[in-house]
Amino acid sequence: MSEAFSRPVVLDATVLSNFASTDSITWLTATFDGLMTVPAVKNELRRGTEVGYEYLTSALGAIESGKITIDETATEELEQAYPKIRDQLDPGEAEALVTADRIEGTLVTDDGTARQLASSREIELTGSIGLLVRGIAQEELTVETADSWLETWIDERSYYAPVESVGDVLPDEYR
Repeated sequence: MSEAFSRPVVLDATVLSNFASTDSITWLTATFDGLMTVPAVKNELRRGTEVGYEYLTSALGAIESGKITIDETATEELEQAYPKIRDQLDPGEAEALVTADRIEGTLVTDDGTARQLASSREIELTGSIGLLVRGIAQEELTVETADSWLETWIDERSYYAPVESVGDVLPDEYR
């Protein structure tokens, strides 16, 4: 889990929302290069801010400043080449999966169905916790900070985590 990603790294809305909710979008963009998302995710984040989730503003700011780039072709590519995917996932996950597949990048999602589809297509895959693990492996993050962020995601954002501590999934050499 500590090995490098295939670039670009394509983020869905849940992942961006998680990091935005812990004021860690700046950490994300400083730690990982080649971050990308898709139009449907940007639209979802924008709708979130419009209904009062102000913490999403930092994720939108990273997109609008170009620190996280947008694959503007994702919507059209989804419709033309991946119509079955469109029917199986929400728009943000579907476009993100299509982008990661088409450009041979890494999909970052916590959505179970998206993860299953990515695995079946042999798309490189990780999730929010995987980004934390890689941050620790790169010595850009402490286990304590990662656990603090994970706790916020669980307690304040109703995030389902398969572990109670990021330390539970760290390779032995990083514990």
